[in-house]
Amino acid sequence: MTISFDRVRSILFDERASGVLTEIPPDLYVKVHEEIELMYKELYDSGDPLSDRSQDMIRQVESFKSYIQEIFSIRTGRIIELALAKGNGDTIDREVRRMMIAEEQALFDSVAKAVQHARAELIDPRSRKPTLIVETEIPEHEEEAEDDVAPRGLSLIRLIAPIEPFMGIDGRTYALQNEDVIYLPSPNATVLCDRNIALNIRIRK
Repeated sequence: MTISFDRVRSILFDERASGVLTEIPPDLYVKVHEEIELMYKELYDSGDPLSDRSQDMIRQVESFKSYIQEIFSIRTGRIIELALAKGNGDTIDREVRRMMIAEEQALFDSVAKAVQHARAELIDPRSRKPTLIVETEIPEHEEEAEDDVAPRGLSLIRLIAPIEPFMGIDGRTYALQNEDVIYLPSPNATVLCDRNIALNIRIRK
């Protein structure tokens, strides 16, 4: 079953007037392309492209193409705006997402993730906490879980920037140099990693 010219025009008018995404048939684009193909076939079979009927069909085909292109442009513009908002931390109502067909949801997710990544790189660089993973062998008789390899309350870090001597929350004074690898009290280690002075090291079995 194809879709009528009047139905496509009605969808376009609703989309123009609403100011927000409206619900469209999930197979709208497929149905429009099918209808256009049928009209092209009828034009070819008519044998007289200059007849009034053929000329009317040619104009209708062009209108179909124009209408579906405008529907696409309006909707993708709104979806990209929503994705930008999502990427910048706003919450998008589920009802709005329900108005998107599958391909539009994929576009929304792709743009939102790209914005989130760019924001992390450019606006919130301190949110990036690179982790150095060290592969090491643990004797089979030791039954510690991977997360329990480090002594309790301590974190293993590697210094990547100079730092003045400081006192840890354990009361010890630490005089460290760049590239030192050391266990520190976890709160101190977290501060150094947040300030991009150190990298957190996870020891993996």
